[in-house]
Amino acid sequence: MNVSEIVQCARAIAGGELRLDFGFIIRDGVIVESGGYRAIRHLAEDLPARSFPADRLVVPGFINGHSHAYQILLRGWADDLTFARWRSDALYRVVPQLTPIDVYWVFCAAFSEMLAAGITTVAEFFYLNGAGNAHAEQAIRAAQDIGIRIVFARTWMDAPASPPEFRESIDLAAERTRALMDTYPGANVCVAPHSLHAASPEMIRSAAEFAREHDCAMHVHVAEAAYEGERTLTEHGATPIGLLERLNALDERTVAIHAIYISDDEKDAIARSGARVIHNPITNQYLGDGICDVVGLQARGVTIGLGTDADVKPSLIDEMRSASLLQKIALRDGSALPAPSAFALGTAQGAKALGVSAGDLAPGCIADYVVLDASRVDPWSPPLNALVYRGEDAWVQASFVGGRRVYAGDASPLARKAWEATTAVAKRIV
Repeated sequence: MNVSEIVQCARAIAGGELRLDFGFIIRDGVIVESGGYRAIRHLAEDLPARSFPADRLVVPGFINGHSHAYQILLRGWADDLTFARWRSDALYRVVPQLTPIDVYWVFCAAFSEMLAAGITTVAEFFYLNGAGNAHAEQAIRAAQDIGIRIVFARTWMDAPASPPEFRESIDLAAERTRALMDTYPGANVCVAPHSLHAASPEMIRSAAEFAREHDCAMHVHVAEAAYEGERTLTEHGATPIGLLERLNALDERTVAIHAIYISDDEKDAIARSGARVIHNPITNQYLGDGICDVVGLQARGVTIGLGTDADVKPSLIDEMRSASLLQKIALRDGSALPAPSAFALGTAQGAKALGVSAGDLAPGCIADYVVLDASRVDPWSPPLNALVYRGEDAWVQASFVGGRRVYAGDASPLARKAWEATTAVAKRIV
């Protein structure tokens, strides 16, 4: 359903700033005009109106730049493990057991949780592809049914150490990715060689060629842990970013996930190439990975977004706060990555990192927005600062995707059914 209406906001955050008596006009799900409500309302006399009073704060929908939705099944019981044990004893044990219908219900549950946290776009990095596209199709169907906007990063893996349920040949991966692109044009399907240790150099090179041929992004885990750099130096005589360069896989289509253990020269290379970075601060803490140099990368002009990755708690509000606080402690500077910059990572800059026309309430943006309970904001506090440093997912009153309300404060019947089904899946395989 294409939504066309004019939205009046007593208070909104647009262009990264608080705006009073703000409005925006939606036609066919896209914002075509915005500004002072009184100045633009005559442009939409043919449209119905939606109004939000002063006790509500309207903000752009949050952008989740990197997620593995099936990892909600690991929450609780797989905590406090080393990364190696978390991967081998939890991730590699549970995910291969999922059937396509399991994927549907688990992803419906995870995506409904995201919408309730104000996340309107998610980049889902999906690697359960060894048997074909049946699992991937159910993940995309879940996004469609729940109503969240998806960027489907279809993973390629061929490393012998990976579970067979994840592995496939280069030709099969390319063929199956093309099939998903053709069948689901609205799913923003792109290619995602898993990492420099789980995809061969030949596969990564081919994935980069595929991205150029099909004009899509290429997501790749890179430099999440120190061991990857040690391994690429030993096996290939290059750092992780240097190896991507050698494979002609570092350019404006590259979306580097994590990018923690990189040198200043590698940061310069990322900036020169036009590649983007997705920072996952909570998962990086949870797994003991390290801290991405967000401030250093931004100083070089690198576009950065935020992701919930392992979905310990899929909350972009928490990710924004964590991103800011980690930079302050890493640099020992309380002024590092202030609230407006952290907010941009989860909205406008995150959307740019994914190549999605969202993240703001400006003309040309998709009408993805969130309504927050502004009564939770202290009267003396700038709302944006309050959101980043004190905000909670419970502040989210409604989430809109393409102008259509997809979350209204309570779990939908589908979301409730999904959580029941996901509980049954967890009891069976966990």
